[in-house]
Amino acid sequence: MLRIEKGGTSNLIVTVKELTTLQSLKYLFEFEHQQSFDKIYCILTNISTNTERYDEFTIIDGVDVTFPYDGFYVYRIYQQESDSNLDPDLSDGLVEVGRAHVYVTDSPSNVYDETINFNIYE
Repeated sequence: MLRIEKGGTSNLIVTVKELTTLQSLKYLFEFEHQQSFDKIYCILTNISTNTERYDEFTIIDGVDVTFPYDGFYVYRIYQQESDSNLDPDLSDGLVEVGRAHVYVTDSPSNVYDETINFNIYE
């Protein structure tokens, strides 16, 4: 399962190379929210230095893609040579399917340091 920070930068580690049949390519990512079924798309480049073992992508919420909701998504990764196509039907094939969790980082709670005085009355 991929974990993606809402409003932040996240590294995605997947294994798309084993099913990829093209040479020079970009990957089309599709994220489908599991409750609303809204789909969002982005194109990312593989930045892995060791593609024999894994593939790494960096995604920035608000720049590469904007997730409308936090929660669980189904992700699909398609191989393609185009760096502008956002239609999975025009891609060159599906290479991976999985689940992603988009989470919101907890903000610190307001903690107050207040002196408590105990008075004893007799």
